Amino acid sequence: MNVSQEQHPDHLLVRLSGRLDTLSTKSFDGQMAEVMNGSAGAIVIDMSDVDFVASAGLRSLLTTAKQLRTANRDLALSGLRPSVREVFDISGFSTILKIR
Repeated sequence: MNVSQEQHPDHLLVRLSGRLDTLSTKSFDGQMAEVMNGSAGAIVIDMSDVDFVASAGLRSLLTTAKQLRTANRDLALSGLRPSVREVFDISGFSTILKIR
């Protein structure tokens, strides 16, 4: 899992690539904690280069969303591939998380 970021006027864009699974979530969680502590405002996670999301990845995204919500900040996901979007739809996460 690779994570990069780009500041925009109204949000921070975080780009993910690879797999968001049991092996990568610890690294993802740590990197997102740094991103949240080092920025203010909304965060958009671009997942166009993510080819697989496991339940552990869904849990990490939900935790991130809850932490941001507690700080009165927004989280949105964008660029979900059809196979990844299907995981969000089947699990019900597409109704819990904001998807652009």
